[in-house]
Amino acid sequence: MERGPGALYIDNSLTLRAKMLHKELTQQVINAAKAVHAELGPGLPHNFYREAMELELREAGVAVEIDKPVKIHYRGQTLGELGVDFCVNDGVACMLVDGEEIASDEYGKLRTLLKALELDVGLLLKFNGGRLDVRRVEAVPGKKQSSAA
Repeated sequence: MERGPGALYIDNSLTLRAKMLHKELTQQVINAAKAVHAELGPGLPHNFYREAMELELREAGVAVEIDKPVKIHYRGQTLGELGVDFCVNDGVACMLVDGEEIASDEYGKLRTLLKALELDVGLLLKFNGGRLDVRRVEAVPGKKQSSAA
């Protein structure tokens, strides 16, 4: 890269590092999910996969919070609480999906949880098929809750 007089140089390294962190983190989760699916196979109850994912991720040195509570607010009032199956390194929220297909409302639910957690990236993981199904979901830009809520 040329950096002579009049050359415009913008340092995007922080942005790139943040994106790479999410990319590396999501890849660690996907690798763990592949290992869990390969060993357990499809068809087990939801909690078996969640517990196996916790073991696999902790073994890989990743911080995991299982059943992370998420408060849902409306106009400053708490409406109730949902849970995300697990959150890794306080950076990626993960939801395990039951059923044959990942429905469109699962994407919406995860985006709502991302907004409430003020996170940028989440993963939908479906173990109940011959192949593991993983979908990356990104928060809607500019729609994060303020920390005052």
